[in-house]
Amino acid sequence: IGGGNMGGAIAHALHAAPNFSVAVVESDEEKRKHFSILGIPAHATLAQAPRANIAILAIKPQQFSAYSAELAQTKAPLLVSIMAGITLAQLQAVCEQPVRVMPNLPAAIGESMSVLCAPNLPAAARVAVSDVFANIGSVAWVEDEDALHAVTAISGSGPAYLFAFMDALQHAAIAQGLPPALAQQLVMQTVKGSALLASQSTEDVAVLCTQVASKGGTTEAALAALRAGNLNGLVMAAADAARARSKALAGSKT
Repeated sequence: IGGGNMGGAIAHALHAAPNFSVAVVESDEEKRKHFSILGIPAHATLAQAPRANIAILAIKPQQFSAYSAELAQTKAPLLVSIMAGITLAQLQAVCEQPVRVMPNLPAAIGESMSVLCAPNLPAAARVAVSDVFANIGSVAWVEDEDALHAVTAISGSGPAYLFAFMDALQHAAIAQGLPPALAQQLVMQTVKGSALLASQSTEDVAVLCTQVASKGGTTEAALAALRAGNLNGLVMAAADAARARSKALAGSKT
């Protein structure tokens, strides 16, 4: 339900996965055409969609109240919400077994980090929901709903932080005289290779950092500049701001 960036990424990934039948509910006609071209049934309203075993709510938190009555009538056995700030208690008004999940945009290529929360969910339902999100990347569960604010700040919003850093690095490369195409290639492959190395290494990323930075070398000089600019403090401030906004959304009326 909702065919925006995240809802669309999830729908595309599940459509390509075996053993899933996917339909999308999306009010925007152009987006519905996009899904239909890809072979994914798309409906303008929830009433037009087939009854699902699992309904994934991928709309903006501000839209939740507009869907509440209709969702309650569908009686989906499991309702999984990606909405930041809409609590399990609020979701229980429309479904007996709600689940909250915070995925991230790499779901578009099957590399999402999805963190789920539903403390009282039966084991079989937990397995079913895990199977869905395992098709778009890695899955983890938290038992404390409040932890989702921090999850939102780190992995939910995290791709944007990394894209912003990549953009800054590309601009630095161009400023130092490299052609834009080469600057982009250098940044993309460096980030990709570094992420893969970190994910496969038994070393902490802080240790990997020291392995690149030899004493008195170029990397050490660059790291000193980043530290002088309070890189850790900026990242902490960004995460704190995202977490605070998540909490504010949870406390606002929808």
